[in-house]
Amino acid sequence: MKKRVLLVDDDKDLVGSFKVVFEANGFDVVTAHNGTDGLAKVAAERPDAIVLDVMMDTDAEGFNVAYKLEGDPATRRIPIVLLTGFMDHMAEKRESFDFIAGRDWPAAKLMKKPVVAAELVAAVRQLLADAEAVASAVA
Repeated sequence: MKKRVLLVDDDKDLVGSFKVVFEANGFDVVTAHNGTDGLAKVAAERPDAIVLDVMMDTDAEGFNVAYKLEGDPATRRIPIVLLTGFMDHMAEKRESFDFIAGRDWPAAKLMKKPVVAAELVAAVRQLLADAEAVASAVA
């Protein structure tokens, strides 16, 4: 059975190209272009993994979405890869990101944009394998 990945990014070209790459690698792909739509797709589609941009409609929208998913027992075990080109931006607009300080990290992996598609696919595969190993150990 194919694993389902949700791609959430406001860059429609990036989402389109990643969708092609993930599908070519045997994944079922669902897409969204902002956090609100991403949360709706999580509820409707129940992805096995999520690739989530940090900066969309707001500077920290991806973090907000990730924290919501982490706080929900139905979605907290879905592995999330946060994608960001925000490292430099975060230093410039530190007050926008102060809510992150002192909290548990809401994602399994952080990858800096631009990201190589093959590396992203490999990261998602590894997170899914890790999640399956944990589920097997618990069962």
